[in-house]
Amino acid sequence: MSGDQRLSTTVTTAAHEFAGIARYAGDTAAAMAYISRRKLDGIFVDLRADGALALLGTIRRGSSNRFAVVFACAGEHEDASRLLNAGANFVLHKPLDGEEVSSVLESAQPLMEAERQRYMRHQLTLPVVLRTSGREQRVMTSNISRGGMAVLGIEAFEPGSAVQFVLQLPVGKPVEGRGEVAWSNTDGAMGIRFYLMGEEVKKTLWTWMEQRGTAGSPSA
Repeated sequence: MSGDQRLSTTVTTAAHEFAGIARYAGDTAAAMAYISRRKLDGIFVDLRADGALALLGTIRRGSSNRFAVVFACAGEHEDASRLLNAGANFVLHKPLDGEEVSSVLESAQPLMEAERQRYMRHQLTLPVVLRTSGREQRVMTSNISRGGMAVLGIEAFEPGSAVQFVLQLPVGKPVEGRGEVAWSNTDGAMGIRFYLMGEEVKKTLWTWMEQRGTAGSPSA
């Protein structure tokens, strides 16, 4: 997001070196409209644009791009620590140098890959028991990622509800954990966000998904 065409060209060129695709938004309103509809690996924000700091805060309070890698493009004398505290992962000072941008993108790759893995969806149908506020329901998964699962039941729980779940794999012990209803609809479909599972449980589930599941792609 920048009104500076030279900045946009420098970032786009560096992204292409890593086989990436860069999209350009000229102001914060256009950037927020784009970000709200897509899952992104990284977001460059020109701090000289109106509302740039507010955009950082909105990204970090959002849902799908809350953990995206954010690159703050700041003036030469801008306080980097202030921008890192505001939600940026990396700070680059203008005017941007192409080699510097490439180097920062290389450093950010492990973070972006970890986030992409978290959102990679495996199309799997498995039985799950959900419990919340004294209620219990048996549902079936439609897909699972490292961040959560989509399920279909008879009655959807309210978004924000804390749930305990027991996921039955075809082999081995059931996988147990806690989560939160991220979204639901009147057809009984729900998205469950994972927030508590033991490390051994995670390892069991991730390994089984990678071996048996058909991986989908994160939205672009």
